[in-house]
Amino acid sequence: MRAEPNKTLAMDDLLRAWGLRRAPFACEEKSGLFASASREEILTLLETTAALRSVMVLTGAPGTGKSTLVKSWLRGLEPKRYLPHLITQASLSATGVLEILLSKLGERPRFKRSTNLLLLEKHLADIDPLTLVLVLDDAQNYPGEALEEIRMLLGIGGRARSAFSLLLLGDEYLLGSLSLSVQRALFTRISAATNLACLTPEEIPPYLQWHIKAAGLDRGIFVPASLDLLAEASSGNPRTLNLLAQAAWFLAARSGSFTIEASHAHGALRQVPSANAKILQS
Repeated sequence: MRAEPNKTLAMDDLLRAWGLRRAPFACEEKSGLFASASREEILTLLETTAALRSVMVLTGAPGTGKSTLVKSWLRGLEPKRYLPHLITQASLSATGVLEILLSKLGERPRFKRSTNLLLLEKHLADIDPLTLVLVLDDAQNYPGEALEEIRMLLGIGGRARSAFSLLLLGDEYLLGSLSLSVQRALFTRISAATNLACLTPEEIPPYLQWHIKAAGLDRGIFVPASLDLLAEASSGNPRTLNLLAQAAWFLAARSGSFTIEASHAHGALRQVPSANAKILQS
């Protein structure tokens, strides 16, 4: 089925023509989470880490969805049991880590570190048995002294168990860097470490269909050749796959097509820099 191409159509017109509520293949944060066996295993580890106030490392290549997965999990935590906080400023110094943590807890940081430590200790004691769940995103970019400060804060108050639960998100090299002598003390505290892999070839078709349905359309829109091209070019990286699929959809919609053909996929490959270059050369 094909409509007359009209290059002046606005996005709302394209969506209306396709019967979509919004542009498909948006980031998962807007659509919920695609269920997969590997993600379910990671969610189980996250639950255990929070319950035991332990330390977990979650690694993965950029675009695999670490932050999206963890943010979704944080939103679902029981507020009567957990107090989640995410820190994204990976360039913080040791002093900065303590100060921003206090700020997120609603405390005004003071000039002296000793005073700030006492403030943090008191605050954690006041909210007990509520568990602080602290997430550091892009942890591979934290200076060594900042990570060491975090490690020492785990023992604040001299409790039998950690003062809070700690989750470190980072690239595939994070765990190796933590194993070096300078971070060995933190490394020995890690109770779980896992990697969020890219989508498998078998997961890519249902993943794309899940996105299509989330946007309001309950039918297949890819011809097999276009699906194969996008799968190979993205290597299963969800972010790259979403960018390619959305670009291909837009090209199809602008041309008046109601299916995504190989020509639309090729156009998307030329448009998205993160796509696999070897596809463009073939």
